[in-house]
Amino acid sequence: MGSSSLSEDYRLCLERELRRGRAGVCGDPSLRAVLWQILVEDFDLHGALQDDALALLTDGLWGRADLAPALRGLARAFELLELAAVHLYLLPWRKEFSTIKTFSGGYVHVLKGALSEDLLLQSFQKMGYVPRDNHRLTMAAPPPACQLVQVALGCFALRLECEILGEVLAQLGTSVLPAEELLQARRASADVASCVAWLQQRLPPRGSPTVYQSPLDLYRDLQEDEGSEEASLYGGPSPGPDSPPPELACRPLLWEQSAKLWGARGAAWEPLEEAEALPQASSPPYGALEEEREHEPTAFSFLALRRELLSPPGDAAAPRAPGSPGPAGPQPPGYQAHSCLAPGALPALCCDTCHQLHAPHCAALPTCRAGHALRPLLSEGQRRLWLQRAQLDTLLYDGPGAQP
Repeated sequence: MGSSSLSEDYRLCLERELRRGRAGVCGDPSLRAVLWQILVEDFDLHGALQDDALALLTDGLWGRADLAPALRGLARAFELLELAAVHLYLLPWRKEFSTIKTFSGGYVHVLKGALSEDLLLQSFQKMGYVPRDNHRLTMAAPPPACQLVQVALGCFALRLECEILGEVLAQLGTSVLPAEELLQARRASADVASCVAWLQQRLPPRGSPTVYQSPLDLYRDLQEDEGSEEASLYGGPSPGPDSPPPELACRPLLWEQSAKLWGARGAAWEPLEEAEALPQASSPPYGALEEEREHEPTAFSFLALRRELLSPPGDAAAPRAPGSPGPAGPQPPGYQAHSCLAPGALPALCCDTCHQLHAPHCAALPTCRAGHALRPLLSEGQRRLWLQRAQLDTLLYDGPGAQP
């Protein structure tokens, strides 16, 4: 089947879909299967379709560390280009299709993330668009209908080529390899199986220390946009560049996060699932962690505070060995804020005998100084820690169901 016959079948498919009320890319399964098989057996069909396959695929895959997401991004870009050509062929009178915004929408989020600006401009020039300014492409002179069909068919073939390459990577078992190796194997093979075998002979075996890495780029985002939302070239709604990443949409509660979040020199947030997945044998005992943090008075951890509150107060300095019995008798009440502290005021001293937090001008301090264990709270972080401890003690001992 030649390119002219494919163009005619593709045109009939588009017009048949339009009669059904749908003006979109080709979705005919039989035409798709036929074109897939022809492309698999003969990569040079792209030349007959004049779709610039080698230049576009090389541009979209070059330097990518993982080719699988890059191929998915290219397939979405080719689908959007196909849709632009189909709109001009089926609905040339629609005014909204005469201008394409290059500063937002699908042009930014789909096309520019997959292809270079020069190749995008060449693709749109085939449809009759020319640059109006730095932010728009406008229709100068509508090309012949047959040319629009040819451009749309070429983009359809490029979409299928991305799927063929994706099938090769799936059977190969890896998508981390140089783009030039993949394209060379594809051009030299007559089917997917022979392409996979060609690559298996030339790539290092699995487990080899050789790792292919893409060069670092200081000027573009390294993330791959895997969203499936519908994009528009004509200024419709699209996700904003400042949208929060999906992994930040739901986080554990504040007191379930890593203690490193609160440390003065702590690292970034660490998901709770990763901390729970660590082997228990490699985790230091709680006492060792507390000794390491003795010289960090500003560090605070809700997890450590909760463990301290739920453990007997007398054992804070000397943790019991696993399996040893705890002290007999009722536990003493928790720490309380003395009446000298105004709501929200930070304490300056802590009495370990009467379990109360005091302001520096408290009238009860002479009694505590006479025979109680009184400790000064030096830093603001330490004062906030003890105030929050007293607030939690109040909830634990005075709340409903609290132990006496």
